[in-house]
Amino acid sequence: MKLDADKNPWLDAAPTRKLFAALPKDSARFVGGCVRNALLGAPVADLDIATTLEPAEVAKRLKQAGFAVHETGIAHGTLTVVCASTVFEITTLRKDVSTDGRRATVAFTKDWNEDAQRRDFTMNALYADLAGQVYDPTGQGIADIKARKIRFVGDARTRIEEDYLRILRFFRFTAWYGHDRIMDKGGLAACRDLQSGLKTLSAERIWSEIKKLLSAPYPFRTVNVMLVGGVLETLLPEASNAEGLQYLCELEAIKSLEPDPYLRLMVMSGRDELATARLCKRLKMSNKEKARLMAWAGDQTKLTPDMPKKESEIAFYTAGRQVAMDRAILRAAGAGADMNRWWHVYLQAKNWQKPDFPVAGKDLIELGIPHGPALGKAMRALEALWIKSGFNVQKPQLLTAAKMLFRNLDGL
Repeated sequence: MKLDADKNPWLDAAPTRKLFAALPKDSARFVGGCVRNALLGAPVADLDIATTLEPAEVAKRLKQAGFAVHETGIAHGTLTVVCASTVFEITTLRKDVSTDGRRATVAFTKDWNEDAQRRDFTMNALYADLAGQVYDPTGQGIADIKARKIRFVGDARTRIEEDYLRILRFFRFTAWYGHDRIMDKGGLAACRDLQSGLKTLSAERIWSEIKKLLSAPYPFRTVNVMLVGGVLETLLPEASNAEGLQYLCELEAIKSLEPDPYLRLMVMSGRDELATARLCKRLKMSNKEKARLMAWAGDQTKLTPDMPKKESEIAFYTAGRQVAMDRAILRAAGAGADMNRWWHVYLQAKNWQKPDFPVAGKDLIELGIPHGPALGKAMRALEALWIKSGFNVQKPQLLTAAKMLFRNLDGL
């Protein structure tokens, strides 16, 4: 099998040709995701290269050729190389010496087959040279690509015990490439039997894989298999609503929405502030991720499809535009006959422009209200008045109200 350079311009791009020209003939091949995705007709994002040369030799040759070389993973034989804004990750062929379920001690090798045997899935153990010729050391990768079958290289239990994250990768790749195919029975059984090993992994690695899985176009069947097998309970005890995920995915397809892993996690979780806080903490989400989920989980603003325009806009302001959008789209999912009513609320929130509160703190200070608690209370009182009016009360009227409040600061 051969990759088509016309469909994969990165194969014949100037930085690619320059890189291969700087290395000895037949010492380097593309590997992993770029080969897999090219064969699947999927977008290629990362250019990974395997080589028989050791890192020091690779670095020497490429620096001489004018490449920027960064030792990003030198302990495992990986260099990041940049040329004309094109980024390559180059890794020396390796074999595992020992593993503990999270990390591996490796030794360099010149044997392509040894390198292939330590990889996770057969479709990720494919290599391609500069001419696009594909090499399949396991003898199963190309066939599994055609069948969209996610199969571990060699013995599934052995591959998982080398790195328990491969359980999640099995489900993630299934969701992306084999969501409508029968899962490999041996791989699935091994994932179920060894799922307790997931507890040894860092939260960051787990959350990264979950986000990727939930970003697949149609992950609900895979998630349901994880639920039935107990894997979902091990990972996300607060988020086990696979049926809700299916409803949301169906709505996304109907309305041509891009997959949103955060919305999908919400619909699987239910709007429970305490449970969401536990989930965010356990997965060590970023502050931005946590803020979005917690704002949604804790919001108590009244929001219904039959609210008058003024009340809807007040709700959007009170809840926040993103929270209103999230709540509306989640209610639309699985709402049956009411789907379009909630979809209309979503569109209203999406197109709504937040008005600017016309009074600033300096305006009140000029009236004589001092810095401190009184100023904050006055600002909140005026904003509440402005919101209640549907954002129609103008600055002069608000300042007049502030003067009245100022007469009795104890009442602020």
